[in-house]
Amino acid sequence: MRAARWLLALTVGLLLLGPAAADELVGKYQAAGTTPAGKPYTGEVQIEQLGGLHIVLWKLADGEAYKGVGIRQGDVLGAAYGPAGTKFGIVVYRVNGGTLTGLWADSRDLKSELGKETLQGDPGLNGTYTITLGQNRDGMTNYNGQVQIKRSGESYILVWPTRPPAVGVGVRLNDALVVAYTTNPQKMPGVVAYQALDGDALGGIWSIIGTKQTGNGQFNLAAPSKVGREDLKRVP
Repeated sequence: MRAARWLLALTVGLLLLGPAAADELVGKYQAAGTTPAGKPYTGEVQIEQLGGLHIVLWKLADGEAYKGVGIRQGDVLGAAYGPAGTKFGIVVYRVNGGTLTGLWADSRDLKSELGKETLQGDPGLNGTYTITLGQNRDGMTNYNGQVQIKRSGESYILVWPTRPPAVGVGVRLNDALVVAYTTNPQKMPGVVAYQALDGDALGGIWSIIGTKQTGNGQFNLAAPSKVGREDLKRVP
């Protein structure tokens, strides 16, 4: 019922926005994937467009369901996802050496403009990065600071020193670093990056990190050494 209500809200939102032209990724797909531990799974995926964002809905064969908010840059669609009712953000960076140029949004407001964030640091995607451009989604106010990036196997852990701190999990697909983030590490979102292979197929990788609260109220973060994989094939 929760998933059905969310889908109804999505449909109403699309109607209110009017007849915007959808890109070629919009549609229904059959999904076949493996978890980071190598366990296979199947399911159905629906991709819709909502202004500058993409909405991604998963319904797995075992009954699990997730909602995602995505941003497309070129042939890569990056999305953050979680169970219905969870709050999270998505940022998709283009990596050019030590310069990361990103667009971001969060699931609390699906109709605002995209924010912008550019990071400058080590080309190895590991260490402290300075925010050289931080633009909020109102398009008028800015922010600055630093972001910590730590590589963990095939995944990345990012921390923004906001109040409270924002924690993210990322995967890299070609020159795109896709990061799902939250300020509530007890409910970490997952991240997925799809690449458009042709008009009917997408190939993706995904990850999610585990958290464990310590005695002093802090959280230890752990990412799997390998990413999951998910291939989508369009269905009528």
